[in-house]
Amino acid sequence: MLEFVLFHKKPLELFVEFLKAKGIPPQTSEDDGVFEIKIPDDLDEALLEAIEEKYDDLMNMNQALFYEENPPSEENYRMASILIALRSGQATAAHVPPDLLGQILEVISDAELNQFVAAIVDAVENPDERTYC
Repeated sequence: MLEFVLFHKKPLELFVEFLKAKGIPPQTSEDDGVFEIKIPDDLDEALLEAIEEKYDDLMNMNQALFYEENPPSEENYRMASILIALRSGQATAAHVPPDLLGQILEVISDAELNQFVAAIVDAVENPDERTYC
């Protein structure tokens, strides 16, 4: 069985409707606001691609609905953090919009991001006065 997870009833209903229209009988369950959808895993490749594309669209809707229902406030704000280790041994966090960090991590690995951030920290802490040709 293939498993999909959604966190809002509207995308769940649309996904179930989509699957049924494709002749796929989904099994659904809900636990504390988390909706799980299971489908057979012996589907042809083209159908699986269409399902995954629909699921990705619905995950975007899911996120938009969450943000709409839970707007940022003093107590509720969304930021991702990159932990930065300074030469002094002190650690600090650089706050980054989660969508931006997500886009970055789609194209480079965590290790590559850490290497990039470390190079920036080193350049700030140890300025190099040389000019580049």
